[in-house]
Amino acid sequence: MKKALIVFTVCVALIITIPLFTAYVVIQTHYAPQLISQLVNRLTPYTLSTSNVEYTSLYQLTLDDVSLNGDSLQLRLPKLTLWFGSIPIQKGKLTFDSILIEGATLASNDLSHHFLQGLQIHQLAFKHSDISGDGWSARDADLQISQPTWEDDAQQLPYGNIQLRTDQLYIHGTALNDFFINMRSQKYNSTVLASSFEWQGAAISGQAEQYKNQWSLVNVTVKDLSLGKEDSIKNLINSTKALNLPIDHINSLDFINSSFYYQEWQVEHLDASFENIALNQPLWQQSDGYLSFNADKISFENIDFISPQAKLKLHENTMTLAELDTDIKEGRLQVKGTFSPNHVHLTQLSILGVKWLDNTNHIVMSISDMISPLMSLNIDQLEVKNSQFIQVLEKPYWQVTGLGIEGSHLSLIKNKRIGLWSGKLELAANSASIDNLISNQAQVKLEANDGVLKLNRAFIPLEKGYIEANGQWNRRIVSEPWQLNLYADGIPLNHYNIERALPIRFTGLAELNLNLKGLSGDYLMLSNSLSGQADIELRQVAIDADNLDGTSHYQHALDLDAISVLADRGRIDIANHKQVAGHLDLTNSEFSSFIFHDKQPCFELWSDLIGRVNVIKDICTKKTTRHWKHQPL
Repeated sequence: MKKALIVFTVCVALIITIPLFTAYVVIQTHYAPQLISQLVNRLTPYTLSTSNVEYTSLYQLTLDDVSLNGDSLQLRLPKLTLWFGSIPIQKGKLTFDSILIEGATLASNDLSHHFLQGLQIHQLAFKHSDISGDGWSARDADLQISQPTWEDDAQQLPYGNIQLRTDQLYIHGTALNDFFINMRSQKYNSTVLASSFEWQGAAISGQAEQYKNQWSLVNVTVKDLSLGKEDSIKNLINSTKALNLPIDHINSLDFINSSFYYQEWQVEHLDASFENIALNQPLWQQSDGYLSFNADKISFENIDFISPQAKLKLHENTMTLAELDTDIKEGRLQVKGTFSPNHVHLTQLSILGVKWLDNTNHIVMSISDMISPLMSLNIDQLEVKNSQFIQVLEKPYWQVTGLGIEGSHLSLIKNKRIGLWSGKLELAANSASIDNLISNQAQVKLEANDGVLKLNRAFIPLEKGYIEANGQWNRRIVSEPWQLNLYADGIPLNHYNIERALPIRFTGLAELNLNLKGLSGDYLMLSNSLSGQADIELRQVAIDADNLDGTSHYQHALDLDAISVLADRGRIDIANHKQVAGHLDLTNSEFSSFIFHDKQPCFELWSDLIGRVNVIKDICTKKTTRHWKHQPL
């Protein structure tokens, strides 16, 4: 019995080992390609051909010039190396410890084909292969995927632990050179453990984390980035979407020595840090974000900020500017404060030595647009020193030189209403002018307390006189009562604003003594309350009036008596005067008029100063010419 059992065991062993030995022997011969092809063709729905088979160890098989076809699959593999598992069948699938493909050209859908999904692979690797997908391609790539798994055919790459290194990765036409990535890819919460590449001459490296379908950049560094005007930094972010890596959040991102364009901004040699920034959220909906930067230059709409540096903290509906310090227009700007969509509170605003000589109207309009939505604007400390502003693009031309402003605890906008609501403000200028009204060493002092504004003093020396004024405006109550006392001497009559307001041109000088008061809560209050008196004396006066086509005109040098204008609760009259007469009712201005009359030999002028109508009468020839001035008031 014992002898029979031994004989049976030997027979079984021979039955098993002889075919294996025979197969091993055949694989070592030139019949190996035919054997492998026949095995695949008979046992699977695919057809395989190969030019050479090399069996190098018990579990390793290498095939050259492999062609695998069937079921919409067409693969051409220059070299295929298989490492069989010690347990050939696992989970009902043929098992491989590793599959290595070398020198192939593949599409990502080849990797997602259910042929590979039907295998149990512990490691899938590619060497010196060209791989392409939807919107991307990798040239001469080394790709290794540990524990690859497929959820569906739509995956461009299987999930798993992925390492990819390639000379060039193209994403929608954008080349990323020397690309490397090491990531743990899974359906949810994938992680990029390390990545680095060169793009547009910049060295970029870092990590990333996925939360559901959103990606966050972690410890990412962009060094020596340089983009031309035609490029956009958005291209890099948008390109990652082709890899199913849409970036929605920045955990930490650093720029080092980088230059680029972003919308209307141009940045040169920037060093910047961004922390906890949600890219899919508006600026005012950030939560505990932070950014800081310094640069050689930042330009916006032809305005250059030289050597700017800033630190900014972002909270929901609030931005805290811990520091902004920059050279601008040959001077320096410093700002600190907090911002919200409708409120601004600056702890410091300093403008030192700025010379704004061009596009001044544009910056004034830009500032006006920025503050228009504000409910409040407060400045704790305002300092302007030795600054200059010039506007020569539009009439009236104006300039101020050597401007100095000192302000403290200022409330400049309250409930969307602009004005000095509280605080103290002092202004001085070495030189200032509007058209040909020129002043030197002007000074203005104001203060306000809870909506009551006081003009303590305004003293503005002129070339041939001066302006002095004081007054008060109570905006704390609904009616907003006000009063103004102003004396001016040496006011030039040939001024742009006067010429636009009147249908005739005056030259000469004016002396004005004005005392007015009223209510300014609305126009109805003003029109029923304006009261006071203005006494006007004109010296060295000459007038000039043209007809409509300019073929005739009226000129005359004349002496005018003093003009007294009386206002009583909105009714304005001119006291008895030989050449000027009229009446204006602010409550019903439709039938109001002021008439100026002048006469010389052969010519007579009648001018309706409100209706803007001239009547020139040639007394000698009995010819009358009318002239309407169409410019708006």
